[in-house]
Amino acid sequence: MTAWRVEELGHPSTSLILRDDVTIPEPGPGQVRIKVEAGNINFADILLCQGIYQDRPGVPLTPGLESSGIVDAVGEGVDATIGIRVTGMSALPHGGYAEYALLRAPTIIPIPDGIDGPTATVLHSTFQTAHVGLHHRGGLQSGDWLLVHGASSGVGAAAVQLGRAAGARVIATASSEAKRAHCASLGADHVLDAGSDTLRDDIMSMTNGLGVNVAFDPVGGTVGDITRRCMAWEGRLIVIGFASGEIPTYPGNHLLVKNYSVVGLYWGAYMELGGREVVLAAHDDLVNKFRSGAIHADISKIYDLSDIPDALRALEERTVTGRLVLAI
Repeated sequence: MTAWRVEELGHPSTSLILRDDVTIPEPGPGQVRIKVEAGNINFADILLCQGIYQDRPGVPLTPGLESSGIVDAVGEGVDATIGIRVTGMSALPHGGYAEYALLRAPTIIPIPDGIDGPTATVLHSTFQTAHVGLHHRGGLQSGDWLLVHGASSGVGAAAVQLGRAAGARVIATASSEAKRAHCASLGADHVLDAGSDTLRDDIMSMTNGLGVNVAFDPVGGTVGDITRRCMAWEGRLIVIGFASGEIPTYPGNHLLVKNYSVVGLYWGAYMELGGREVVLAAHDDLVNKFRSGAIHADISKIYDLSDIPDALRALEERTVTGRLVLAI
């Protein structure tokens, strides 16, 4: 089969090699094999190629953390039907930047009729992370003030859409004029420059000095420090990740005085460590919202398998709005 391979760890610009002689992998216990239809293109795959991502499967490696496709083989102990379309998380080192991939069986979800592979892949992890973060972990309610960082693409953009669908008042932040325009197109009520020296004051002014009820932060760093100072009484600050590369801290005395919560979200663990019902409930709600037109997949560009390095380069240059997706 044709697949991207990393045979020596390094930056994907030098380590990724497209080969057409890769053996189709056999699923092991707890795994399924799919003929790949589509997959999310993630910044995390850049880290994976370099061996600095949280999962370090070694080499040879095919990146691609999330994929959708048709089940064509199942491993021992797996109750899945050959021929159904599913989306799920890769069983590394056999990721989704290939014609065939292995998925971890506990993570797979059947794709409903009428939903194409690229859309299914985005609704799976991107919107799932935002949905579980906002609703299950954040308790978002209609009328709440919701602050979303990194709001022009990926989980941030999904959080903007879901916040609007929930009736929240959404404040979005982004780093460029083009990205802020995209946030506005997604339905954000207010859009702010993430790098502004007056970011905290602007947020407090918009909320009449009360702060935000829910903050959705995949950025961390300086933005994360500003966010804690914008929390309302009994607010919930949802920590999604640290795209800035810097991990913020949340002083205990500040938590106590402002009576807010800092809540972590590792969505990828729900299906395997307990909480599958949370994911399935979110899945049903997302499909209903998608079919009703309340949300859309926000895919800005679909790439062929041969163009994966171009997509990763765009992600690294942080010029992307919307989601980048592989389609085969």
